Amino acid sequence: MLKQRLLTAAILIPLVVMSILYLPTIIVQCLLAAVVVLAGIEWFSIIAYKKKSELFFAMAVLAFITVICGLFLQSILGFVTLIIWAAISIVIIRYAHHSLPARLQRLLLQRLSALIIASTVLALFLLMSVQLHQSSDLGPQQLLYVMVLVWLADTGGYFAGKKWGKTSLARAISPNKTWEGVAGALVLGLIWAAIGYSLGLSGEITLLSWLLLSVVSLLISIVGDLFESLFKRCHQVKDSGNLLPGHGGMLDRIDSLIAAVPVFTAGVYFLGA
Repeated sequence: MLKQRLLTAAILIPLVVMSILYLPTIIVQCLLAAVVVLAGIEWFSIIAYKKKSELFFAMAVLAFITVICGLFLQSILGFVTLIIWAAISIVIIRYAHHSLPARLQRLLLQRLSALIIASTVLALFLLMSVQLHQSSDLGPQQLLYVMVLVWLADTGGYFAGKKWGKTSLARAISPNKTWEGVAGALVLGLIWAAIGYSLGLSGEITLLSWLLLSVVSLLISIVGDLFESLFKRCHQVKDSGNLLPGHGGMLDRIDSLIAAVPVFTAGVYFLGA
């Protein structure tokens, strides 16, 4: 499994890096849209939109929400992003070690409400990623920065948790995740944050604000991972798919990014980089 993960990463990471840094935003937007569609198909299948007609409807809802957010909420997308992920974080923290109450379970199990939640989260990821990429000369580098931050956090969390993990982080959602893994993620994340600042990726953001933004983005990436796990647990699904060898499905690969990238982008905007 580890060999497959490393091989897949060795192939995909250079492609992602080159695309983000050297392709124009319109092409990056199309590539990100393709990723969102693949993740959407997997997510919608989890919530029982599996037939072609059902998937077509689900994709139409995703497209509709994306267009509405892009056209009418563009100026407040940062606020919307922070509010949504703050609400999700509260739920994850509150029920990390306890079963969801019936009303929240119904919200995630009822097909239409689950579809709207999933589509909104995916739409925000797409729109905020594009917004960051085209925001300034540093936009592509900052988008790559937050992606690497999440990848390093995932790596640090995996190895630290495997070696030292004892204290459960969210027993009711993802029993294998530990606070020791979070510590490992923070160590690698802060090292990368310091490197990013030294490379000038922070723009006008101060060192303290940059480190704080990086830590918040890293922690929210863990929330994103747990949020997908919560969905899968509610629907009694183990993996979202098997598109990427060693990594599961596309949704499994970007579950942390769909939380971290929008929050990081909102932070960059509000801190005035």
